[in-house]
Amino acid sequence: MKKSILIFGAVIITFSLTAFGVINWNALKINKLHNYDSKNTAVDTTSKEKIKNRIFTDFIYDVGPRYGPIKKSDLDNAKYIDTFLEGNQMDDMVTLKSVNIIIIKDDKQSDIHAIGYSRALTDNQLQLLQKSGYSTNFLVRTEFQNKNKDTGVLEDSYLSPHLTVVPEKQAEYINGKQNLMNYLKDKSLEARANVQVDKLQPAKLYFTVTKTGTIENVKLDRSSNYIEVDKKMIELITKLPGKWKPAVNNEGENVDQELVVSFGLMGC
Repeated sequence: MKKSILIFGAVIITFSLTAFGVINWNALKINKLHNYDSKNTAVDTTSKEKIKNRIFTDFIYDVGPRYGPIKKSDLDNAKYIDTFLEGNQMDDMVTLKSVNIIIIKDDKQSDIHAIGYSRALTDNQLQLLQKSGYSTNFLVRTEFQNKNKDTGVLEDSYLSPHLTVVPEKQAEYINGKQNLMNYLKDKSLEARANVQVDKLQPAKLYFTVTKTGTIENVKLDRSSNYIEVDKKMIELITKLPGKWKPAVNNEGENVDQELVVSFGLMGC
């Protein structure tokens, strides 16, 4: 009888140890699977982030005139340099030293200019401005002295607003500017997949909206430093779906207008 009890007890102990081992092995297996899944999830998330971050998202940042727009009608009626300045900038000038109006060509200051030494524009300056056609780019280099607000001492300073002559009513993409920018941004994603931000440059793509609402004279003035991106942007503008409303002059006539797509990194 005692022998039977001992044998039965041994069986119970063996069964318990085996069951405990199986439970622990299953728990270990589950933990391993959990850790494997967690690891894989982390890898997948990281990979997705890398792919997402690989494409530079802050890409298209403007479509419009090259510089700040000034209507041709306002230019023709300008008499004083106040026309080109913002707010009360004239009020900060204690002594006005010179005003040089310089025409910009190919993104560089040209030799075509007219200088004056007062708030009133000279005859030469007026003539230069009034003969400037649509899409003419120019700057107004105004040198003066102002009083330092902390010390009260007179200091040399200058302003140089850059402006582009535009029609009374500028050309408009029929689907809206934001939709145009979204289109260029979305459709260039593949071309931008391998762009490295530190190597990307600010680029300028010029095109003309004609008086009939078509696009002509598409040209890249400044590269983004990525040929595939440049080619894609040229293609997208050339084959842009939708129509344009032509620019309109002061007499209600349709006129050509040059616009610029600025893309890549922020720059001048």
